[in-house]
Amino acid sequence: MASCKKDAKGRKLGKGETYRSDGRYCYSYTICGERKWLYASDLAELRELERRIEHDKDDGIRTQEASKITLNDMFGTYIATKTTIKTSTRENYLYLWNKYIRPTPLAHQSLINIKTSDIKKLYGDLLANGFRTNSLDSINNLVHPTLEMAVDDDLIRKNPSKGVYRALKEKDCKKRVALTLAQQQAFLNYVNQSPVYHHWTPIFVTLLGTGMRIAECVGLTQKDIDFENELISVNHNLLYRKIDGKCRFLISTPKTASSIRFIPMCPEVLAELAGLIAILDTLYDTPSPTIDGYTDFIFRNRYGDLLNPHSLNRAIERIIRDYNAEELKLAEEDQRPPLLLPHFSVHSLRHTFCTRMFEVESNHKAIQTIMGHAEISTTLDIYTHITEDTLKNSVQNMSAKIKLFG
Repeated sequence: MASCKKDAKGRKLGKGETYRSDGRYCYSYTICGERKWLYASDLAELRELERRIEHDKDDGIRTQEASKITLNDMFGTYIATKTTIKTSTRENYLYLWNKYIRPTPLAHQSLINIKTSDIKKLYGDLLANGFRTNSLDSINNLVHPTLEMAVDDDLIRKNPSKGVYRALKEKDCKKRVALTLAQQQAFLNYVNQSPVYHHWTPIFVTLLGTGMRIAECVGLTQKDIDFENELISVNHNLLYRKIDGKCRFLISTPKTASSIRFIPMCPEVLAELAGLIAILDTLYDTPSPTIDGYTDFIFRNRYGDLLNPHSLNRAIERIIRDYNAEELKLAEEDQRPPLLLPHFSVHSLRHTFCTRMFEVESNHKAIQTIMGHAEISTTLDIYTHITEDTLKNSVQNMSAKIKLFG
């Protein structure tokens, strides 16, 4: 390597600095007894790198090591430490990372080169390709702790993902969809009366009448229904996950300890479940599938297979499409405004149930228990949706009880 004490412009070089024959600048230093080199295209850039290296050395930051570790490498270290998580959770983490993060240029960058703007771009690209802000939470729950581990290991000084997702979430402050009472009734009435969609009535009534999570509902077995005491026992989830490269159903423990609960059955839910269970043997030629020791599942498709959230969401999309098309024609014939259904998912039915509960029940602790929330704040802040009709009724009730003029 050809070098000199001055560069081509005659500027004096400092200790460890050299000017190469190829026009680049080099700075050599020793860390932990090992010789290291930095390269830059100009002297100002080199000295900025020098300051950073010396500052990191003083604070014990392992910058040079971090330059050889990519985000993908760091995630491998992070996931290896998650020894107590469920198999289904681990597989879900790996699926999300491999599908949405690993192929990106960011995932192949060294840790020291990742900037906050890079994380913003990653999240922005995902949102632009159909991710919703709430769904992005699952991606952030992998990226943020991976980079946080790099901070804890003194590989980088600060976490570039810090605050990025929170800012996006605050910006997109739309409430999750909950159907109004009129929309809920229109949806159920249409499904129940439709020759095409009538077979979906029992599960939609159960979801709207209990507020169960979809994995809890599709996993219900006959043993979980206590008709004598009119209770549903929620004690497991039925998941559909890719395990060892193949998608399959599996049983998982509930989300939290609070998720294990009993839910009272309203008359509509009791009637639908009793009616469905009474004819199960005549509906299918084959016995119920057995998954991890669980059998006699209540909800199955027309082929006798178990249900998953994707099939329910696809059914909801078709129902909304057909209902709205029919409602537009009827409203035009009747010369009235149409009562259209918004776009919503199966999880929106859980939000809808919670909203109905808040409209008629003042005991928030009871609602929390039925919903299976570990924290009351979840029940109060996320799952309730105050409709315009509810607000109007509240004001009218207040006016009836409290006279503004004495």
